[in-house]
Amino acid sequence: MAIKKRPQADPAAIEAFGAAADTSAEAPAPVAAVPAPPRETVPARTAAPGEWPADVAKTLLIRWPDATLPAELAEVAGLEDRSQHKTALRALQRGLEVLRAEHRA
Repeated sequence: MAIKKRPQADPAAIEAFGAAADTSAEAPAPVAAVPAPPRETVPARTAAPGEWPADVAKTLLIRWPDATLPAELAEVAGLEDRSQHKTALRALQRGLEVLRAEHRA
């Protein structure tokens, strides 16, 4: 079996994709005619053991607002002798815990 090599991505195309995402994120959201009622709780997502829930994304693309965050991520990953991926997941988890605690207070 041969391994197919992926073609090299065009940096200009990647930048255009990110710029389009930034532009759409800055556009004002349409105003809803009837506001939706507030959700009291988030329903638990359940799946069989070993299965990924169908309504949960497996990936997330992050576009950095500036070079500070990726530089700090690389620095902390080096201090902890972890990969940047593992460090980012750990930071995200801890940040979510802090945000949940703030909303409970």
